Amino acid sequence: MADAITPEAFRTRFPALAGIADAVIAGALAEAAPRVGASWPDADARLGRMLHAAHTLTLDGQGGPEAELARAGALDLKALRSGTLHLERRDPAPDAAPGTLGLTSYGRRFHEVMRRNSPGVAVV
Repeated sequence: MADAITPEAFRTRFPALAGIADAVIAGALAEAAPRVGASWPDADARLGRMLHAAHTLTLDGQGGPEAELARAGALDLKALRSGTLHLERRDPAPDAAPGTLGLTSYGRRFHEVMRRNSPGVAVV
């Protein structure tokens, strides 16, 4: 599996999340570890762990502009009007990432890496 990822390496890869404390980043990386397959190539395992950690931190309202939307509960907004407030949520796409992965750019990218490294299912 991927070598240890330091908070500094994480911040270098994702500068929008640079203001997050070491312990918070380390916790998100630890939470992401079981979501990465043992058979993934090292480069994908490392990237997958960092992407999933960035996704989790964003959902938790940590980091850049996407985190601001997460704090407002607006990651899935399609439209917002102000006068006599009108909110419109996105309908999930048929090929949407499972769970919350489709809500952040990091989650969508993690889903791509996960699909690339997961065996297909054959129906007989």
